[in-house]
Amino acid sequence: MMSAVAPANAGLAALGSTELQGLAAVVNLLAQAGGLDALLGNRQSEPGDKRLHIGYSEAAERLNIPEKWLRERISTLPHRKFGKFVQFAEEDLRAISDMHFVSPGMAAEKERESALMSLQPSKRSRKRF
Repeated sequence: MMSAVAPANAGLAALGSTELQGLAAVVNLLAQAGGLDALLGNRQSEPGDKRLHIGYSEAAERLNIPEKWLRERISTLPHRKFGKFVQFAEEDLRAISDMHFVSPGMAAEKERESALMSLQPSKRSRKRF
């Protein structure tokens, strides 16, 4: 009966076809993951993108929301403005995410708070005919 793992001192010639296929699969997985060092944490993986800011489309993708949602609410969201160009930094994306955090216990507290608030007239004026 042949063992599933070849001895450490055996060369590639000693491996059977099943072992070679398994080795090839492991090497392929390591290549996809960025190498053994990256998997073991021995080396800092370098980000491929070193941009400081990103635009609407990538920000929406990273937040997993429609780009239109970002565009419609930009006046209420943290962002950077370079002339007419709107950009988002990592801190902006985290702040947007934190702004929309929902905790089940907070709902009851907000209901009590809104019940205590007095009614106030609208600041919007009505058109009179």
